[in-house]
Amino acid sequence: MYATPIFSFDWIRTPEELVQAAQSLSGEPIISVDTETSGWQTGNEQLCLIQIGVPSKKHVLLVDVLGTGAPTALKEILADPQQIFIAHNASFEERQFARYDLKVKGVRDTLTMSRDLRPDLPNHTLRTCCKLLLGVELRKEEQTSDWSRRPLSDSQIDYARLDAEVALTLYEYLAALESRVQAELDLAVPDLMAEYAKTSRQRFEITASIGHELAYLQAREQKLKDTIRQKLIDGDAPYDGEIGRCAITKVKRTEVSVQRVREVYPEFASEVVQEFVDRKRFDAVAKERGLPKNAIERVLDTVGFNERLSISLKDDSGAAE
Repeated sequence: MYATPIFSFDWIRTPEELVQAAQSLSGEPIISVDTETSGWQTGNEQLCLIQIGVPSKKHVLLVDVLGTGAPTALKEILADPQQIFIAHNASFEERQFARYDLKVKGVRDTLTMSRDLRPDLPNHTLRTCCKLLLGVELRKEEQTSDWSRRPLSDSQIDYARLDAEVALTLYEYLAALESRVQAELDLAVPDLMAEYAKTSRQRFEITASIGHELAYLQAREQKLKDTIRQKLIDGDAPYDGEIGRCAITKVKRTEVSVQRVREVYPEFASEVVQEFVDRKRFDAVAKERGLPKNAIERVLDTVGFNERLSISLKDDSGAAE
């Protein structure tokens, strides 16, 4: 069963209505922001619609940018670091607002949160996150529809409203998980080590029961990817269908020629061409010449220090794992 929007909504179609909407958003601690564009397929991207979800009112504002013009009335709201703006793949929304020299300050990107907190997911699209984390199925047919046409279809309006709603629900789930992960970290090192050991044991106990099947699935997944890649290289047709898509793209591999830099740009070649010693090559040559394994120690300079953590746990017998 596909989800349907439940929040009420209003259209914002004129510059005056946008000013009033911006005023109504002042003081809202959390809102969601989503955008729809047209022309991205041809490189002529245009912002057409802004969806703003207001959870405190269970309401969505649909800002028709084709009617309001530049959404500069939202400048103060977007720039307020005290407000939290929820967006999935927030860089896309930030790029749309940047067209009008608008900056978004208090962004929480649910795409980044899902990658950090649920790395087990097969991917982190909004549709996948909603399906696997919230049990909500989203229709995505309208994602690539023409958002510049007016009036929008009912299915486009439902799609736009729903994206603003589910982003808030997804954030609530991920924020709760984040809070649980970060709980009780203000402890002394011995207590932190005790928590680390407890967490490590719990993780092992859970994964041990599924470890065999997980290893099989990971190996199977990689083998399938390798086989698909090889078949495409050998001439099989790329796939673009209901399941997804796969294709081989040739990417040019280049490197800068030191000799050509010196020949073509002698005026600044010395600034960009730098000498370096290949450590593995040094060790190999030193071995060929019968030098001791630590020969390179005589030509090392200390340029700084990295704070590398060394951590281990002991088993029940007291031995280090």
